Amino acid sequence: MTTPHPTIGQRLTGLAASLAVLGIVLGLPALFLAIGASPIPDQMPTLDSVKNALLAPDDGTLVLGLFKVIGWVAWAFMALSLVVEAIAALRKVQAPQLPGLGRPQAAARGLIGLAALLFIAAPIAAQATTISSAAAAPAAVSHVHAAAVDQAPVQQDVKAEVKQERQAPKTVDHAVKPGESLWSIAEDHFGDGARYKEIAELNRDLLGTQPSFLEPGWVLKLPAPQVKDAPAHQYGVQAGDTLSEIAQEQLGDADRWPEIYQASTGVTQPGGAQLTDPNVIDVGWTLNIPGADNQQQPREVEPENPASPEDQQPVDPPAKEKPPVVQEPDVPEVPETAAPETEAPEVAPPQAEQPAAAEVDQVDDSDDSILEAPWVLAGLTGGGVLLSGALLMALRSRRRTAFRNRPPGRAIAAASPELAPVEMTLNATGAAAAATVEFADEALRRLAAAVGAQGTTMPPLAAVELGHGKLTLHLSAPATVPAPWVGSPDQTHWHVTTDTDVDQLGPDTETVEPPYPLLATIGMSDTGETWLLNCEELSTLTISGDPTYGRDFARHLAAQLAVNPWSRRVQVDCIGVAEETVAMDERISFYPTGAAGSPATAEILAAAVTTVDRAKRHDTDVSTARTGSVDDDTWPARMLLVDAAAGDPEDLEQLLQLVTDHVGQSATSIVVAGERPNTPGAVLHMTNTGRVVLEHAGLNLIAVGLTSDEARGCALVYAQSETPKYVDTPVDETATDGWEAYTDSSGALRREFTLPRNTPEDAVDEPMSSLLEGQDEKYIRESAIVQEDLEALAPKVPGHVRAEVEEKDPDLDQDIADWFSPTCDRPRLTLLGPVSARAHGKALAKRKPYFTELLAFLALHRKHGATREQIREAFSISDGKVRDYTNIVRDWLGTNPRTGEDHLPYADKAPAAKVTGVNVYQVDDGLLVDLDLFLRLRKRGQARGGAEGVADLCTALELVGEAQPFSQLRAQGWSWLANEPDRVDLMAAGWIADVALIVVTEALAAGDLIKARSAAYVANRADPDGESTRLCLAHVMKAEGDQLEADRILREEICNRSDDGDAPMELSERTKTIIRTHGWLAS
Repeated sequence: MTTPHPTIGQRLTGLAASLAVLGIVLGLPALFLAIGASPIPDQMPTLDSVKNALLAPDDGTLVLGLFKVIGWVAWAFMALSLVVEAIAALRKVQAPQLPGLGRPQAAARGLIGLAALLFIAAPIAAQATTISSAAAAPAAVSHVHAAAVDQAPVQQDVKAEVKQERQAPKTVDHAVKPGESLWSIAEDHFGDGARYKEIAELNRDLLGTQPSFLEPGWVLKLPAPQVKDAPAHQYGVQAGDTLSEIAQEQLGDADRWPEIYQASTGVTQPGGAQLTDPNVIDVGWTLNIPGADNQQQPREVEPENPASPEDQQPVDPPAKEKPPVVQEPDVPEVPETAAPETEAPEVAPPQAEQPAAAEVDQVDDSDDSILEAPWVLAGLTGGGVLLSGALLMALRSRRRTAFRNRPPGRAIAAASPELAPVEMTLNATGAAAAATVEFADEALRRLAAAVGAQGTTMPPLAAVELGHGKLTLHLSAPATVPAPWVGSPDQTHWHVTTDTDVDQLGPDTETVEPPYPLLATIGMSDTGETWLLNCEELSTLTISGDPTYGRDFARHLAAQLAVNPWSRRVQVDCIGVAEETVAMDERISFYPTGAAGSPATAEILAAAVTTVDRAKRHDTDVSTARTGSVDDDTWPARMLLVDAAAGDPEDLEQLLQLVTDHVGQSATSIVVAGERPNTPGAVLHMTNTGRVVLEHAGLNLIAVGLTSDEARGCALVYAQSETPKYVDTPVDETATDGWEAYTDSSGALRREFTLPRNTPEDAVDEPMSSLLEGQDEKYIRESAIVQEDLEALAPKVPGHVRAEVEEKDPDLDQDIADWFSPTCDRPRLTLLGPVSARAHGKALAKRKPYFTELLAFLALHRKHGATREQIREAFSISDGKVRDYTNIVRDWLGTNPRTGEDHLPYADKAPAAKVTGVNVYQVDDGLLVDLDLFLRLRKRGQARGGAEGVADLCTALELVGEAQPFSQLRAQGWSWLANEPDRVDLMAAGWIADVALIVVTEALAAGDLIKARSAAYVANRADPDGESTRLCLAHVMKAEGDQLEADRILREEICNRSDDGDAPMELSERTKTIIRTHGWLAS
């Protein structure tokens, strides 16, 4: 949105504040000097003169001198505060807190904030235009920092959060952008800048009592717009906007986007452009927003300058749209860009392989459920999705640690192809469930924190029910649960909605343990509710009935306790069952027979006795003790999982009796799989149809379970992530021609085309170059780099390699220019950030995220093409739908203007099909992909070396988005990425970090701090987990003179960082070497 000019009144206020600042900084010293109150004495006082002045009767001179000193000191404090706040405001960062100067600094902040009203006049649209124009000449080295130098080191992308909150009844979120003020935001949001105080009041915790400048990236709460009586107005397009999102925000209804489209087609945009394609709106364009009560039906609009029949895109009214035959679950109607249907461009007559193009609204996904794919693990679906979500969370946590320590220029070995179905299932089912797991964990922890703060007792939890947007606690006895929990009349059932703000659920959870660590899923009801039992409250549990389903259930139970976030400290001892889960965590132990498990049983008994004694001594139960209100020690839980067929271990009877007699005080649960006489406690009966019955609770559920193969696969995937293997970056051995024949998968030159850095100049009869041509010692001294990094990232390259590489990729400069050109009509696919696509063929009215994913699949298989079978298996769709959906993508991409052919040829006409005789879907090189351009620039930059090569790397960094690569993916989509051999979605961030490390090292050695800082910020946005990127940023901060920030990064984000909630990990040898070389943290 554009930022309006302040009113005359605001200008006068700003002028008065500015004069006040000048008066304090300059006027007060002048006044003091004018009245003779100079801080410098006429002559240096002697010891005798001081003694006489103190002992002689005071004639007023001493008092006046004291007042003079106080006046100058007060002026110094205030002037310092004003200078600090002014510099911070100009840099758009938060000013550091000056010790002991809180009050003068707060007053200075307010004064500077008012003074800013005199100068705030530049609209954001102008800034956006500047940034866009800076990207138009990508070859310039300085452009790397054009859009990053004024941003926070790691700027979070809040677009998804804003979209989720737009339906909120009371407030909406607003991400602060560079140049915005409370006044401008109020003007855009309310139409009246004077209402900025309403925003300040809503955000008092963030802004304080004296709001001044805002920091880009902050998220403000704004009153929800009252769209009922909103007048017609104009709107400035921002990055990431779509017509449907603008309609939702401005009109309260995403389906009203055609009204905005029709009202804006006649508006002349910057550069003379006009809105002719609903899919294409550029930053800085102005759109006409109709009044909220203008509910006229859309009509077809002819542009003022009629296009050719192929280019015309008339808008059909929504009333004429055909609804989908079946509302599919895996291809939701996402109004990402709710564009209208358009006439299809002329295409070649369809072949037998390709039926006529289907209308997007006629897509029938009734059999498209990804959960029906043959590779899906059934144990991670249904009630097992909570295990899937917890396992995915734990897997991501471990991978953060693995990628944190990845040496530059190296890759992490991919998992075995046999394990791909496990991770594909996790991606398909776990992503959505992870949010539920996180909420349940946070809700119960905050309940414990609230109980601990009140000094009351935890409710006796028997079970948890999750479903239909609610989390319900089922208690074994009546109890009071603090608000916002809502209770039943008998106080045995309490619930909260899963959209409840976690801050309302209780105080911070740093001092509490998870109160119910043995909470585990048992099954799902026929109406979709997932049920979890608190095994600690039940104490003993028997799994009876069908033995196969019983063992599957036991494996699932052990796996849950290995990865559930609330079970982090649980020790599980398995006797005769669940051996497959041992690899998941060292907390799980297995014993083949009861006799072999006797020592473990004795240990569990001793621990249970100790815990019971502690609980009795404090007159408490273990759940309440974990709130931190009882003592200062932990209250760990244990589970003994016994297969009855393995025989009883010694002391089992005594242990059963103890936990049965002291329910809630032993922190121990015993689960017996199979029939065992005289076992006390509850019984879970497994039927031969895979259901579980808990008779005393009236539950009849679809049971959870893991087969032996499923459990082993989950364990292997999880175990491999803990001990990653660093290997050379993979090379596509089938690439024997073109520029790909010279590179590995990261775009770096293959080893056979490079020479070691210490190769003498006379060793070869041709010139050699390198990206870092200086002395190794200087680079190691000036940057966060070690000798091994220099060898891996900046080897020497013979001159003939440069000539060959440039000859094999003659179109690179034109492709780069087209990517950055705002008027180029080539389709573009963005992968190095939030995934998105833009095309100029037939617009997509619905399901754009789905077809963007399909386009990405085709783009990543562009070299050899993708067969119908590959697409069918990746997307779990029928052959007919492969044909239909690829045809839709073909129409969306349109025709390549350079060749006159479709960007996506028919399968039998693809270039690869003509060579191999196998029909494939192969998108042509007219499609621009940022990842592809990045790899090509890195390859050419390394081949060129020197300043030219670094310039190519800088241009490559300009392609990187404002978030991590492959982010904001379609829900329940992209599972096929786990089956990609090079895992480009995981490795791309590291490739960006490696390129940035080269640029930072070269820039620091050359003294170019702006370029170094910009490249470091790009790396930290793309690879926030990498230790290399944090070290780079710390070194840049140190070079800029900000030693405090450099030390903070080292201490908090490197040395004391934990990726899994446990103690900090051991630093890598590379990191230790860098810290030791530079003498960091020597004290």
